[in-house]
Amino acid sequence: MSDKADKLAEKLTREGERSLAFFQALPPDAWNKQIYSEGAAWTTRDIFEHLSTAEHGMKRLCEQIIETGLGAPEDFDVDAHNKSRTGRFANLSLEELTKLYVDTRARTVAYARTLDDTQLQKRGRHPAMGDSSVEGILKMIYLHNTLHIGDIKKALGVTG
Repeated sequence: MSDKADKLAEKLTREGERSLAFFQALPPDAWNKQIYSEGAAWTTRDIFEHLSTAEHGMKRLCEQIIETGLGAPEDFDVDAHNKSRTGRFANLSLEELTKLYVDTRARTVAYARTLDDTQLQKRGRHPAMGDSSVEGILKMIYLHNTLHIGDIKKALGVTG
C-alpha cells in the first residue's frame, strides 16, 4: 500500500464515521422528511440508502478502471441510474440500512488500502465528473456524502 492509499483510506474512515454519526443523531421524524422535491424527490432515508448504493457503484467503477482502463460509458445516465437503484432496500429497517452503510464503507476502505500509486492514478470516465483518476473517484465518495448531508441539514434547518 502506498502512503497516498493509506491517507485516503484514513480519510474515508473518518468521513464515514462522521456521516454515520450525523445520520444516527437524527430524530425519527427526520427520516421521512422529503429533501429533494425535483427529480428523484428523495427523503432523508432515500439519501442514506443512495450513499451506500452509490459508494458500492463507485468502488466497482474503480475496479473496472484499474482492470480495463475504461470507465462509465459516454451515454450513462447517472440520474436514471440513481433513480432505479434507490428504493431497492426500502424493506430494510434503519438498523439494517445502517449495517449496509457500515459494511459498504468498510469494503471501500479495505479496497483503498490495497492500491498502489500507479493504480490510484489510472483514469477513466466517472458518470458525473468525466475523466477522473481512481484517487479522485475515491475522494468523491466522501465528498458526495458531505454534499447530501449539507442538503439534509438545510432542509431540516440544522446548523453546524
